[in-house]
Amino acid sequence: MQFYGIDWLATAAGLSGVYLLGSKNRYGFLVMMIASLSWMTVGFLINSLALILGSVVFFSLHLRGYLAWRRNERNVAAEEPFHVSVAK
Repeated sequence: MQFYGIDWLATAAGLSGVYLLGSKNRYGFLVMMIASLSWMTVGFLINSLALILGSVVFFSLHLRGYLAWRRNERNVAAEEPFHVSVAK
């Protein structure tokens, strides 16, 4: 069966996303979402409900992780003390 390279895109995106997340880079979640969408497309091509549903769940988890990481970065930035230097 021909997947038009979508399977290779999904594999490359999945491996790249795991690498980025392991390097503590939040963009790994976005790359993993690309992988999930790609696997979902393959699931539609082969009519696999399990692959489609699994990909939807993984996509949702990656989206949640990205948003949580972003929210945590904003909270940390808001908690950092603001220093003002006063000239004497």
